[in-house]
Amino acid sequence: MQKRFMRPSPPTAGPVPQARPPLLERMGIWYFRALSRAARQRAATDPVHELNTEERASLRRIQRAAIARAAAAGSVSSIVSAAAEIWVTPPHPDTAADPWVFWGVVGGATALASVVEILYLYWDGLRAVHGLATAAGLDLFPHGDAGHAVAASMARAALELPNPPDPVHGIDPRREASRARLVLASLFYKLKVSVTNFVVKALVRRMLGRTMLRTWLLPFVAVPVTAAWNGLVCWFILREARIRAMGASAAREMVGSVFRAAGTPTPAQRDVVLRGVAATIVRTVDAHPNLLAVLDAVRDAVGSTAAPGAPPPEGLDDTAGFLSRLRALPAPEQGLVLRVLGVAAIIDGRMTGAERRLWREAREAAGLPPDERPLKVLLRAFVHGDRVPEDLLIALG
Repeated sequence: MQKRFMRPSPPTAGPVPQARPPLLERMGIWYFRALSRAARQRAATDPVHELNTEERASLRRIQRAAIARAAAAGSVSSIVSAAAEIWVTPPHPDTAADPWVFWGVVGGATALASVVEILYLYWDGLRAVHGLATAAGLDLFPHGDAGHAVAASMARAALELPNPPDPVHGIDPRREASRARLVLASLFYKLKVSVTNFVVKALVRRMLGRTMLRTWLLPFVAVPVTAAWNGLVCWFILREARIRAMGASAAREMVGSVFRAAGTPTPAQRDVVLRGVAATIVRTVDAHPNLLAVLDAVRDAVGSTAAPGAPPPEGLDDTAGFLSRLRALPAPEQGLVLRVLGVAAIIDGRMTGAERRLWREAREAAGLPPDERPLKVLLRAFVHGDRVPEDLLIALG
C-alpha cells in the first residue's frame, strides 16, 4: 500500500504570512513591467479565452518563432561543446588524451555554453510569453502596481517554475500526494536532457562500432537532440502560458453560465460545489492558477463572505468527504456540482488520470454512468480557444 502524508493545516487565528517569491519569479515580474511600459497595451475586444482569427494567427507566429530560436540556442550550445571535445581529442585513435585536460576543456566549454544558453532561453521565454499575452489581449497588471498575481503566474510558466505548494483557502494541494512521487518527478525533470543525450550517444556508439568511436561525428550527436528537446520544451511552455492567459476569463464565464442555468443554489449545494473544486486541486497535486480562478469564481457565486483569517469549512480538501456529500444531495441538485467539477477538471488544459478517476467517482456517486465524452469535448473547445456554448456545460451533469 502506498504511504501518504498529510501536512498540518496552517493556524487560522490570523492571516498566514506569504512566502517571498523566488528570485527568478521576481525578476520575471520586473521584466514584464518593463515590457508592458514599453509596449502599448491592446485591450481585448472579446473574452480573452475566445480567440478570434487574428489572435490565433498572432499566437501561432509567436510560437513558431520562439520554438525556432530555442532550437537554435540548443544547437549552438551543443556545437560549442562538440568543438571543444574535438579540439582536445588526439587525432590518432590509439592515443588517449590527458583526462584532466580533456574534462577541463570540455567541461569548461560545456558549462559556459550551457549557462549562456539557459540565460538566453529564460530571457527569450519571458519575451515570448509577454508577446503571447499581449496578442491574446491579457493585461498582466490589471490593478497597476497594487498587485501582480497575473504576471507572476505567467512568469512561472515562462521560467518553468512550479506553482506555490502552500495551502490556500484551507486546501492543501499535496494532501494525498506520496513523497516518492514528488521526489521522482523532481529527479526526472532535472535529468531529462542529460539522460536523453547519454542514451542517444550510447546508441550511436553501438551502431558505429569501435573503429568509429573517435570520428568527428560522435560529439555532434547531441546537436539535433538538444535542438529538438529545446523546441519541444518551448512548445510546452508557450502552450501552458496560453492556457494560463485564457484561464481566468474562461473560469468566470463558464462558472457564471453554470450558476445562471442552475438558479439560486441551496446551502448544501454551496458547500458541496466548493468541496468539488477543492477535491480537484488535491487530485492534481497542484494549485494551478486556473484552478484557483475557478475556486474564486465559485466562492463569488455561492456568496462566500468568510472574513480573512476565519477557519475554512472542516475537511474542505477531503475528497472522500466530497463524494459522500455529493451522494447525499438530492438528484436535481447534483447537476450543478458535476458541471462545476467538469469545469475544474479541464481548466488547466489537461486531464490527469487522477482527475478522470475523480470524475468517474463523482458520476457514480450521483448515480450516473462514468461518461468522459462531454468532458473531452469541453477540454478540446477550451484549449482551442473556441466559444463554449451553454449546452455543452449543461451536458456535464
